[in-house]
Amino acid sequence: MAQLVSARMMTAVRAAAAARGAVAARWAAAPPRPAAAAARLVAARSASSSMDNNISSQLMEQMRSKIQDSLQAQLVTVEDMQGDGRHVEIVVISKEFEGKSAVNRQRMVYKAIWEELQETVHAVDAMVTKTPEEAGM
Repeated sequence: MAQLVSARMMTAVRAAAAARGAVAARWAAAPPRPAAAAARLVAARSASSSMDNNISSQLMEQMRSKIQDSLQAQLVTVEDMQGDGRHVEIVVISKEFEGKSAVNRQRMVYKAIWEELQETVHAVDAMVTKTPEEAGM
């Protein structure tokens, strides 16, 4: 019985090795990609990256506008940290922050951009919230 199992195992091992060899031979025989195909691939990636940057800049402007409107801010900057709109840094200077704690100030900003935080933005990496007096304005 042990010899029968051993023989079957050896047959299976040989079959697997032959299959791996056939796949390896197909990969080795495949012609290299032509330069034109590689150039098309690079162009497609570049166009996609350009489109992502355009969407990202539109998103940053949309967020800036929403914060500006909801907090009557004197200054708002929203910066895309990775170029994909997923990680941002925000600076807001507003009189609306007077008498508010740092946590409540951040909550006010998050409330203004809640929709973007649910859909596109993954994280606010840094947020600075100041009154005009704290900012020296």
